[in-house]
Amino acid sequence: MRRSLRTVLTLAAASAATAVVVGTPAAADPQPLIVNPPVQNWGSYYSSNFKAKARGTVKTDWNPAHTKNKVRIKGKLYDLDFRTLQQGGKCAFVQVRVHHLYQPNWKWDQAGSYKLCNAGQVRHFTLWKHNVDKVRIRVSQIGYYSNAITKRGAWHQVTI
Repeated sequence: MRRSLRTVLTLAAASAATAVVVGTPAAADPQPLIVNPPVQNWGSYYSSNFKAKARGTVKTDWNPAHTKNKVRIKGKLYDLDFRTLQQGGKCAFVQVRVHHLYQPNWKWDQAGSYKLCNAGQVRHFTLWKHNVDKVRIRVSQIGYYSNAITKRGAWHQVTI
């Protein structure tokens, strides 16, 4: 009997000590829950023929109540089409759309589009938007003298 009583008391003490150790850090130093980091990388995204590329970052600054935000979308657009115009060469083209907080899921607004017509070069772009919860990015090619978009890549979504 002595042995079983000692075992029960030992288990009870160990359980209490574990509860105190596990519960103490959480109660003494509460950590905020971070769903997404404030800076997210996106890309590399390509046109359907891989002759245009874009990549970058999205930085989000929320207000203390987490009801409003300011979003910075930075990126680099690369023209990888080294063909001449006579050979059918085209320009790199990126489109950025945003979904604002408290809007229907189907409503996306055009935030910006950028064109680069210089093979082997890079174009930097920056957009600032307010109250955004999602960003979509698509890389395509576009004609040098026209606005006809060709070789469209897929839409890629970045959740804020």
